[in-house]
Amino acid sequence: MKDRLPKYGELVVCRIIRINPHSAIAQIIEYETTGLIHVSEVASRWVRDIREFIRENEYVVCRVVDVRPDGISLSLKRVHREDTVRKLNEFKREKRSEKLLEMVGKNLGKTLEQTKNEIGDQIIEEFGSFTKLFEMALKSPELLTAKGLPAKWIEAITDIARKNYAEKTFVVKGNLRLITYDPNGVELIKKSLLAAKKKGLQIRYVSAPKYVLVGEGKNYKEVESKVRAVGEDIVKEFNKNGEASFELEK
Repeated sequence: MKDRLPKYGELVVCRIIRINPHSAIAQIIEYETTGLIHVSEVASRWVRDIREFIRENEYVVCRVVDVRPDGISLSLKRVHREDTVRKLNEFKREKRSEKLLEMVGKNLGKTLEQTKNEIGDQIIEEFGSFTKLFEMALKSPELLTAKGLPAKWIEAITDIARKNYAEKTFVVKGNLRLITYDPNGVELIKKSLLAAKKKGLQIRYVSAPKYVLVGEGKNYKEVESKVRAVGEDIVKEFNKNGEASFELEK
């Protein structure tokens, strides 16, 4: 994405490269450019020392809050925890796929840079990411031909995909806390947890009043959405007879 800029409101993966007293400079990985995180955009509460919240070389997820010719402004506090988990997981998958693309190029006698120069822009334009390219090579390799990729690349990509890129099962966990002083408290808790089981989630007992909801699936967004929805529904219903809280595990 060189020479392109992110859009307002977009979530981007960044690496903190310098911390100043009242701001931090972050490298926006996907766009090969940098942005500034002002101290007022680091956390929702008052920040005495910016280093309490971020460290140099740390990878974070930011929201783009301003894009101007003279610079890009980023925010950490405007990103929900679940969005951070999802975006970082996508980033990790894309880095892994980039390694696979490097292997594809190597099999054709090319460096990663040469591979990107030759087909990188086409891949991003047609598939949106290297990850989607390899997923498509596994599920519907004929679509690579339909998208106009050269035959020698299709053969090499499909070969690497079959050897190295298996479908992954994603696991999403949510921490649930249930407290009740009702005489039938035990039954109320069982009822709440049973509802989660009926919706396909696993229940893990930690220690009263803590429980963990666990969801698994091939689509991270769908699993995350399901775990969050079930957890929030339990909290809403349980608070009628007690105290409950839910939070997705980072």
